[in-house]
Amino acid sequence: TDPDPKTGLVVVVMLVTERDHTEKTVTLGDGDHPFIRHPTNVNFGSAVFLPSVKLDLALANGAAKLQPDFSKAVLSTIRAGLLVSSYAPHDVLNYCKGLFGNTQ
Repeated sequence: TDPDPKTGLVVVVMLVTERDHTEKTVTLGDGDHPFIRHPTNVNFGSAVFLPSVKLDLALANGAAKLQPDFSKAVLSTIRAGLLVSSYAPHDVLNYCKGLFGNTQ
């Protein structure tokens, strides 16, 4: 998510290599983002609130070379997946429903 204007928090999720045991709500593939080169699952169970300053610091320190963001279509798919995933933490799910529940 974009940083919350009141708290400065963002919602982040992990992307994991697809395996038999990984959540399959949303699977991304080669071409969905420059970092993705094989089937990759969005792990909605890992969704957490994180201070946006931590991301800013990591990017400033080269933790990830800036790559183009996900396309609007892929981001919409990820957001829709979060809203239907049975693994998403309730506090994150409720926050995101209010944020983009009807505007994916």
